[in-house]
Amino acid sequence: MTPSPQFWRETVDGITVVFASGEIDVANVGEFKAFLENSTDVDGPGIVVDLSRATYFDSRTIAALADFCSRMRITRQRLALVIFDGGFAAKLLRIAGLTMVIPTVTELRDAVSVVKRVA
Repeated sequence: MTPSPQFWRETVDGITVVFASGEIDVANVGEFKAFLENSTDVDGPGIVVDLSRATYFDSRTIAALADFCSRMRITRQRLALVIFDGGFAAKLLRIAGLTMVIPTVTELRDAVSVVKRVA
């Protein structure tokens, strides 16, 4: 049985940050997607997703992030990811090409700056 992931949100310098820890896979990616959607402020500049505490995620999680990124762009909002540099997430996101479309950094303050940046 897959341990349940933990999702929570905080506001950092006026930006919503979604934190995910544990394993995100086929059994709970729907919960992750719903949490992302419910965390988005339609009037805000965007959102940061901190995956630095995620211990595992699969291709469905990558697809969920890509889809969420597309939705954010439609509403002219920004998305940034925080990952542990050199960890599995960094490698997986690079291989999938997601780091080419979603700003991906190792520090939360940098991700918040990316989202706050005026386009």
